[in-house]
Amino acid sequence: MANGALTSETVRAATAARSQNPGQVMIFYSWTALSESGSAAPGESGSAAPGESDRDALSDSDLIALSDSEPGAAGSPVAMGITDDRGRAMKAAEEALGSGQAVMVIIEAVRPAMAAHTLAPCYVRTGVGWLGRCTDAGEVAWKRFFP
Repeated sequence: MANGALTSETVRAATAARSQNPGQVMIFYSWTALSESGSAAPGESGSAAPGESDRDALSDSDLIALSDSEPGAAGSPVAMGITDDRGRAMKAAEEALGSGQAVMVIIEAVRPAMAAHTLAPCYVRTGVGWLGRCTDAGEVAWKRFFP
């Protein structure tokens, strides 16, 4: 899998943005697959038990991986993309995890925006994300978080 979005996802996302109703915010899903590092070992955290809050469901290694204060704590990006469908983002992320090239995947809901100083198009976080890791059974466990 190459770094970056699949061509079909990029075209589909751009087409969806042009066809939206005026005043309606289009939500996309940005995903990044991360390789292993010393501080976030695979399988270090299991899936959350039913009834746990989202904050309690994240382990210490998950919180380190999501922290902006420690760049590189979660390893290097090995694959990434953006799509207008969360299910497609999860499927692509699960492929990266299943192939062994990544130990964790972060998916975040984003919206199109424009950078203030350069007027360049960009994406801005909406405030919800999902952290995916392989379980001991070989399945992917997803934990929702609010960065």
